[in-house]
Amino acid sequence: MKNTKVALCTETIYPLYGVEKRVYEMAKRLPKYGFDVDVFTSTAKEKLPDINIIQVSAPTIINPPKRNYAFCLSYLFNLYRKIVKENKIKKYDIVDANGHLSLIPCYLAAKQIKKPVIATIHDLYLLEWYDMYSGKAAIFGLPFEIASAKLPYDRILTLNSSLKRKMIKILGIPENKVEVLQSGIDVRYLDKIKSKKKEKTILYVGRLVPQKSVDTLIKAYSLLPNEIKEDYKLKIVGEGNQKEYLERLAKKLNIKNIVFTGKIERHEDVVKEIKKASVFVLPSQRESFGITVLEAMASGTPVVSTATEGPSDYIKNGENGFLAEIGSPESIAGSIEKAISPGKRIVINARKTAIQYDWDKIVKRIAREYEKLM
Repeated sequence: MKNTKVALCTETIYPLYGVEKRVYEMAKRLPKYGFDVDVFTSTAKEKLPDINIIQVSAPTIINPPKRNYAFCLSYLFNLYRKIVKENKIKKYDIVDANGHLSLIPCYLAAKQIKKPVIATIHDLYLLEWYDMYSGKAAIFGLPFEIASAKLPYDRILTLNSSLKRKMIKILGIPENKVEVLQSGIDVRYLDKIKSKKKEKTILYVGRLVPQKSVDTLIKAYSLLPNEIKEDYKLKIVGEGNQKEYLERLAKKLNIKNIVFTGKIERHEDVVKEIKKASVFVLPSQRESFGITVLEAMASGTPVVSTATEGPSDYIKNGENGFLAEIGSPESIAGSIEKAISPGKRIVINARKTAIQYDWDKIVKRIAREYEKLM
């Protein structure tokens, strides 16, 4: 019996952030369930030689999060042509579009080759486009997002229940077409990484961009009792266009026990930082899933997250972690105080939750969704 052939599409697959990490793990793990996967992307083959990449255009993102919009248009228009061309040889059985820029060309290509198409929609900004972006990106982003999300796909996968509700209530998509199927973590990989004993650090890992709301975390830290600030260092791991602003803010608030490490290149070293930390904090304004939160939960580090879309699905406040109000330094500070001495029950419950999101389990579920369409 021949393997099922999948055209798996994403604008970019490197560096490995949320969408990119999901597609990479799918490309690695789907073959053991009988699927041959070609990844259509703007990323060059040599970046990830262990998966089969078909490069569609020049890389659209070289210095994240900045995009080259000319290359984005090239990807958008070339993707349809590439799938149809490769299909003459490969004979694809399923087309899976990840991320908004892939949706329309994948839908059109699937109709051309007469095969089912899955849309994996990781986020919807809707009216928040004008808060997240400025200029042309905001003007054209909203109608493009709506038009691409409302196409009659054979199946739609989303990363959280909040996003599913938006698609049903706001966009009018039939409920039976939409399934929540989150991303995951590699539990065995995490367990192999050994770190030094716990340090008295409150840790953030991620991009330093407005959406991540790291300034709210810094303000929250400034509100902590002096004895906590003296004992527990605030460690900020990552790069982004807000770094200088955040450093100025820390200085303005007279925060001395803080360190900005910059980006840590090796993921293994990032995991070591997570395992060493006393508390992991994700202060985002919006977060479709939150991979680093689950990595911390699997690693025995208590977590605090704002009650954004993704983390709200798997964090039960006071049971396996702590949820704080979005944009509230006071709420985040209160949750950090609780997380510093969480009790063993919360750490154990967090681990039990995290292992339910192991990539093997997630990709097995994705394989079942493919099989339903065959």
